[in-house]
Amino acid sequence: MTISTVLAALMLVSLFAVVSSAASVTGQTSGTTVAANLVGQTMAGTGPASTTLWPNGQTDVFAVDTSGTLWNVSGLFGSGPDTWNSLGGVCTASPAAVSWGNQSTSYLRIDVFVRGSDGAVWQKYYNNSVWSGWHSLGGQLASGTGPAVSSWSAGRLDVFAEGTNGVLYHKYWNGATWSGWESLGGSLTASPSATSPNNGVIDVFVRGTDGAVWQKSFNNGWSSWKSLGGKLAPNSGPGVDTDWLFVQGTDGQLWHMLWSENGATWGTLSGAPPEALSTSSPAASRMVNENTIVCVGTTSGNVWYSGAAAGNWDLWSSAGSPL
Repeated sequence: MTISTVLAALMLVSLFAVVSSAASVTGQTSGTTVAANLVGQTMAGTGPASTTLWPNGQTDVFAVDTSGTLWNVSGLFGSGPDTWNSLGGVCTASPAAVSWGNQSTSYLRIDVFVRGSDGAVWQKYYNNSVWSGWHSLGGQLASGTGPAVSSWSAGRLDVFAEGTNGVLYHKYWNGATWSGWESLGGSLTASPSATSPNNGVIDVFVRGTDGAVWQKSFNNGWSSWKSLGGKLAPNSGPGVDTDWLFVQGTDGQLWHMLWSENGATWGTLSGAPPEALSTSSPAASRMVNENTIVCVGTTSGNVWYSGAAAGNWDLWSSAGSPL
C-alpha cells in the first residue's frame, strides 16, 4: 500500500524492528451524522472503546474514570446514549471491546478487556442480559498500554497486548479454552488495535518506534510487518474497524485512512470535536448500517463520538455524563 499523504510533516524513514525475544506476557474493535459527549473526567492517558452488537445495532462505549473504574453506556446510535453504568474493576489503561452473537438463538455477547492494577489482562463479558465478574488472563503489559481484541465468528476471541519488552503478544479463545500467549514480534510504543473483516482473518495495527502505523495480518498464517506510514502522537495508538483506520497525528488532529482499499492515503476528518484531543488512542467500530463510529478522548477528560456514512464525520455534540 502506498501512502502519499502523511499525518504530520514527516513520513516514515526507518524500518520496524521485528523482535523475537522471550515472552514477557506469560498468560494474560447512520445514515445521519450524530455525536455525543459521553463521560466526564476520564483517567488521563486513557481512550475509549466501542463495539456494536449484531443484529440489533446497539452500540456500546466504554471509558475508564479517574479512579480506574470501567464505565459503559449502551444505545441505538442516532437516538442518543442510555444511562452510564459502572462495571467496576481497577483499570490502568484504555479498554478494548468486541461483540458477537448468534442470530438463530438471539444470543448476544460483549467481551471487554482491560489492563489491571497488577499489569495483567482482565476480561469481563455481557451474556444477553447480565455482566459477568472479572477474570484474569494473566501476563504483564507495558505500562500505560491496554489490550486489543477482535472476533471473526461466534465464540472466537483474539486478544493482543504489548509486553513489557515492547513486543506484540497474542492469545485466543476457540470457544472452549484459552491458548497460551505467543510472540508476534515487532517493537511497539502504544496500545495496539485489531479487527477481523472476514472469517479466519485478523488485521493488527500498532505504533512503531518510528511513530508510524504498522500492520500485521493473519490469513492461514501470520504475515510480516508492513508500514502504513504516518506519524502518530507519542503514547497514542491506532483505532480501527473493518474499513477505517484512525490515529492522532503529531499535530493533535484526528487522521483517518480507508485501510481496506489498496493505495489508500491519509486524510483529516471533515469535522473535529470541539475539545482538544488528549494523548490517547481513538476507537472505532462498524455499525449494522455499514457506517462507522469513531470515539476519542479529550484534554478535559471527556469522551466524544461521531458517526457518518461515506467517511463524513461532520457533527460532534454533547449528550451528558455519568459522573
